[in-house]
Amino acid sequence: MRRVRLLPLRTLAAVGAVTGMAARADRAIAAVTLGCLFEHVSEVMSFEVAIVPGAYVAPDGTPSDTLTDRLLAALALLEAGKVSRILVSGGPDEVAGMQAWLTQRGVVAVLADPEGLRTWTTMQRAAALGVTRAVVCTQRFHLPRSLYLAHAAGLEAVGLVADAGHYRGGAYNASREACARIRALFDVRRARRLAERRGSA
Repeated sequence: MRRVRLLPLRTLAAVGAVTGMAARADRAIAAVTLGCLFEHVSEVMSFEVAIVPGAYVAPDGTPSDTLTDRLLAALALLEAGKVSRILVSGGPDEVAGMQAWLTQRGVVAVLADPEGLRTWTTMQRAAALGVTRAVVCTQRFHLPRSLYLAHAAGLEAVGLVADAGHYRGGAYNASREACARIRALFDVRRARRLAERRGSA
């Protein structure tokens, strides 16, 4: 199960409010993801892989409602011929739960990444695994940041909204997401600076 580091997120929230970083992050994410979010499988063009970012898995291995809906979205893409493989990414327990869920439904075209502990890491590792074109399957609140990070990692990506139901903790998710967007902006800027330094070395 992934753990939320509350102190860093609270610190980011304070920094974002004072410096305007929150607004900058929102603008950067909106600019990159405009026109890339889809509500229905029929609207999505054919891509290589469906990426399912991890979320809570119960001790018995059962995916949470949030994660189940992400998996259902990816499965719908696979069954519609929109993708040929599903990449499940998260912590080891999350990935094991997702793999078991898919196996129970006869899916064998699965890539597993048990080191995708953050959305940014998931996208970077997807690129490292050779993924170039992907559909990210996650909830509406999480999709814009996920696509922003996917594009920053070099992926051609669109998103399929995986909101099949109502989830508890909506206000908390919105608050956490605002902080996570600021962190995403920092992560991408840092990665670009490192790439520039390597290029000039």
